[in-house]
Amino acid sequence: MSVPKPLARLARKVGVENLWLYVLAELARGDSYPYELAKAIERDFGVKVGKVLPYVVLSKLEEEGFVESYSRERRRYYRITERGRQLLEEGVNYLRGLADKLGSYLKA
Repeated sequence: MSVPKPLARLARKVGVENLWLYVLAELARGDSYPYELAKAIERDFGVKVGKVLPYVVLSKLEEEGFVESYSRERRRYYRITERGRQLLEEGVNYLRGLADKLGSYLKA
């Protein structure tokens, strides 16, 4: 059975188009580098990430102070900042609230 098109669009929008949420969630578990992050996001959330996109997202998050980077063993590692943890919490709370509101319509 194929996935209905609206559901496929929703998965894409909540997935790759909001990659910053998954990046911050993975970094909340520990420091990582882009390739490792991409594999972890696919494993943990089922979101397939290309090779370049994690670098773009991490660069933007770093510019805004949500993550910081450092070099170790010829790799660029990233860690979440306190500001990034707050953003992750706000993002999760927003999605939780939205899901609760939508779920209330199922009971009507």
